[in-house]
Amino acid sequence: MLRKFLLANLIFGIFGLVTHCFAEEAPKSEKEKSELAKVMDEIDKYYKAAEQISGYYKYSLNDWKVISESSSNIVKLTKIVIRKFSRPDDQKYQDLNKTMLTEAEKMFEVANRKDEQGALEDAQWQVRRLRQTCALCHKHLGIHLYPQLYPGGKDKIQSEQVEIPLPK
Repeated sequence: MLRKFLLANLIFGIFGLVTHCFAEEAPKSEKEKSELAKVMDEIDKYYKAAEQISGYYKYSLNDWKVISESSSNIVKLTKIVIRKFSRPDDQKYQDLNKTMLTEAEKMFEVANRKDEQGALEDAQWQVRRLRQTCALCHKHLGIHLYPQLYPGGKDKIQSEQVEIPLPK
């Protein structure tokens, strides 16, 4: 009985030692993807806050504050994406990130001139420009925004979509 106990502990100890020695850190690309995913989730959170109120026919001061904070945070996070997760070999990805930064900066400018005539419509326009930029980038990367809506039909849907070029 003692022999079986010692043998079991020896095998368990060796197994634990082997798994500990051969355990590796996650590859850098997986770490990078998870960090990028976290940043993109933050961008999505701020975008959705702005999108939620973008259909209103009149903005309150609090609504303008949401637009201003959201656009400011999207600008900061987009700069992080451009700096930390650049892809020099993928020019379209780089251009789309720069476009997202530009559109978020424009949205921030609109929020700063909230008292001018037409600012509401400009803010709504900028939210839609951000949406279009996000959709084009996700399409370029092959990422579905809402995969639960299209179970099993990913390839079919992507082949049917036609990309609308961004105005210069």
